[in-house]
Amino acid sequence: MPRKPDPTLKPAIIRKVAEHLRTTPLESVSVRSLAQVLGTSAYPVVYHFGNRANLIDAIVVDLADNTRSAALDPNGDQTALAAFLLDAYGGLDDPDRALAARLAFEVGAVAALTGRAVHRTLHERDVTTVTAWCATRVSDPVAARTIAERIVLAARGAQWGALLDDRFDLDGALRAVAHTADERWHAAPDQNGVTATAPGAAAALA
Repeated sequence: MPRKPDPTLKPAIIRKVAEHLRTTPLESVSVRSLAQVLGTSAYPVVYHFGNRANLIDAIVVDLADNTRSAALDPNGDQTALAAFLLDAYGGLDDPDRALAARLAFEVGAVAALTGRAVHRTLHERDVTTVTAWCATRVSDPVAARTIAERIVLAARGAQWGALLDDRFDLDGALRAVAHTADERWHAAPDQNGVTATAPGAAAALA
């Protein structure tokens, strides 16, 4: 029976594989190939993560925890919202931010993300944060949530667009999302399906 790997190797594996993924497409990565990168057998990878998908998810979480720091004051203005969106989805000139965005994009391109709890949790965290910001402007909590979802999806779409076109002004687009959300009115359905007019994302974000 093989000896259990040192538990302290887990963060080292995450860092080493993350570095490898900077120049390697996800589709060409397997547990076997990662073991070769690590200079070991596949056993430590399987022991610590179970499979490749779990390892990639662990890397996404690690990168998110180490590259995102901005909080969003619910009473803040559009500048505060823009700062939050830039922190969460912008700055892809940073290698770690670019890698985190690319991994989520590549995973989503080949598999459904709805069953990937890690990605859903990170997305929900942002929606919850922006919902609190919207709730200071919209009395209906359902409308606030709907508008927040559209703001976050607009920001995420801009981020993924930047991955496809490196000429795209991502930071400018994220500031525009914040400006639109603060300055325009958008119709959002309430719990009964009745349209309630509320300040929030503009029609471009619908």
